[in-house]
Amino acid sequence: MKAKHMLLMIGMTLILGISVLTPQVAMAKRPHPTPAPVALSAPTLISPSNGATVSGTVTFAWTAIAGAARYHIQVGSGTNFGEQSNIIENWSLTKPSYTFTITPGFVVYFPHLYWRVQAIDANNVQGPWSAVWEFRTTNP
Repeated sequence: MKAKHMLLMIGMTLILGISVLTPQVAMAKRPHPTPAPVALSAPTLISPSNGATVSGTVTFAWTAIAGAARYHIQVGSGTNFGEQSNIIENWSLTKPSYTFTITPGFVVYFPHLYWRVQAIDANNVQGPWSAVWEFRTTNP
């Protein structure tokens, strides 16, 4: 008799326009808990090496970080990386590298630069910054 009563209640609520879900459907519609974010570590810079002199096409490279969805690179004329001193800033790198071509005009204005990278996870949580390395540019 209870089952019959339950069917009647479901039928009535549907007529009234209220959605009633069976336990199986209700379970399927519950939000799945997202796993706790993995703490991102700081990337280790690979190239250009600290103190290097570079020209032509330069590939910035660093270690891949577990849990990273993308990387944020900053290359600037100073170690404070303020907006006005950043020459390169890219927030959407999906690989642990970035390639840039140095032109003769670039060298005139930016003969000495600093760079760093951080990993960002799928929830846009930013990890710690890498070490800061410096390099010099020269005409190709």
